[in-house]
Amino acid sequence: MNVIVFSPHPDDAEVLMGGTIARYTQKGHDVLIVLVTIPNQKETRIAESKMSAEMLDARLLVLDLDCNEIQFNRRLVGIFDRVMNDFPPEVIYTSWFHDSHQDHIAVALATIAASRKNNCSLYMYEQALPSGMTPDTFRAQAFVDISNTIETKIESVLAHNSQVQNFSEQWVQGIRGRAIYRGFQINVEYAEAFEVVKEIKGI
Repeated sequence: MNVIVFSPHPDDAEVLMGGTIARYTQKGHDVLIVLVTIPNQKETRIAESKMSAEMLDARLLVLDLDCNEIQFNRRLVGIFDRVMNDFPPEVIYTSWFHDSHQDHIAVALATIAASRKNNCSLYMYEQALPSGMTPDTFRAQAFVDISNTIETKIESVLAHNSQVQNFSEQWVQGIRGRAIYRGFQINVEYAEAFEVVKEIKGI
């Protein structure tokens, strides 16, 4: 099965659904992480993203779009269309369309538009950590037990050393803490949660 994960920035995919990516790849599925833009420290953060993707056993496609031009428009949707044509997915994950970061919102809306043929499932992962406050509430509708992949997730986050240095160890603790909270909700040790846009399953 082909799975696409749209990651607005380096580390978003790992922080918000690294455990789920590891579960897919451990089960033999093909996961493509699409890195949309690198807002700073480009060479460092691309190298960190490559290392992290290898830890998750996922492919990495670096689009490297200009962060000042990330907008929900025909150009961005067309770029995502081409990604999906080249790597036809059964499942897509993207950022949350009520996130407080403008890039995350644009990527979410462009993903929804690019998946308009309704031939694959589409989920949104939670708001970024750290993040600004938003008046909207994330609706945790689908959960993945990542108890067996939590350490792989954390290792993939730690690969982004520039961000660990920027946000401190508390950032990593917050990532693990969210996974504990979502796990507690479904009676497992660790979990990740998603909001469902559409779920299309073969019988």
